[in-house]
Amino acid sequence: MKRSSLAVLIVLALLVSFSSMAMASGSIYDQVKESGKLKIGHGVDVPPLCMIDPGTGELEGFDIDMAKAMTDQIGNIMGKKLKMEGVVVNNKTRIAFLANRRIDITIRSMSHTRSRDEQIDYAEPPYLWSGKIFYAKKGKFKTPMDICGKRMAVVQGSNAYLAGQDYLKELGCKKKFKILSFQNNSECFLALKQGKVDSFIQDTPIIAGVAGSEGVNFEKVGPIFSPGLYGMGVPPNDSKWRDTVSFALQDMISNGTYEKIYQKWFGPKGIAPLPINARPRLPEDLFGDRNQFVWPR
Repeated sequence: MKRSSLAVLIVLALLVSFSSMAMASGSIYDQVKESGKLKIGHGVDVPPLCMIDPGTGELEGFDIDMAKAMTDQIGNIMGKKLKMEGVVVNNKTRIAFLANRRIDITIRSMSHTRSRDEQIDYAEPPYLWSGKIFYAKKGKFKTPMDICGKRMAVVQGSNAYLAGQDYLKELGCKKKFKILSFQNNSECFLALKQGKVDSFIQDTPIIAGVAGSEGVNFEKVGPIFSPGLYGMGVPPNDSKWRDTVSFALQDMISNGTYEKIYQKWFGPKGIAPLPINARPRLPEDLFGDRNQFVWPR
């Protein structure tokens, strides 16, 4: 057999192999519908978004309620009852688990950033609007510039350290930053209480949940900065599945399910009231407050 003919056969064999692999993997939509199971990545240590109730040992939080509701809503779209399978992820594993399809969705206080968007896809719209703050002991600092050059706590894998540095540089800070990273938010807050750091940088909903009743001894320094949009991450290169998750989220916004969950956790009488409107919405100057962010039919 001529070398050219052999080369052609090898190329054809490889193409068939790759095509078979692609067909075998298929869309996550089809896999979920066939198995009846939806694997959702979530956290366990980010109150009030995801945590373990010390009394019952059960998972609870805004993200957890959203995950359960999304399971039901995606099941409605498929016309099939789905069972949610929770998979614990953290800041360092949530992207990798999506990229290799160990999970179908992640709902874990994950801001939509350019660097993450290069590795995974996101459902639309973002499901919670947020922003970062500098958190410190009451009366210690008057303005963010007072924190310039001080010790700042951040969670490993969070983009808070970049956001904090960029914000202070914009204000004119030229001192070297002292960033101390910790495994989780509780460790960051403990370091702040013990005086090991001077401030803690994190998103507003998370700060409120971590501080809890001890928040009376602490305060935010300066305004909210670095607007962040929490997105539901999905594995890359699967538009059928990404759109399904997007439609399910938008249906929850339209039918009032999202609002019930939001009020339970972040409303004025909620478990962890937020001082800002963090709902997914269109610009207020054009459409008014609380206008729903959903794609038209």
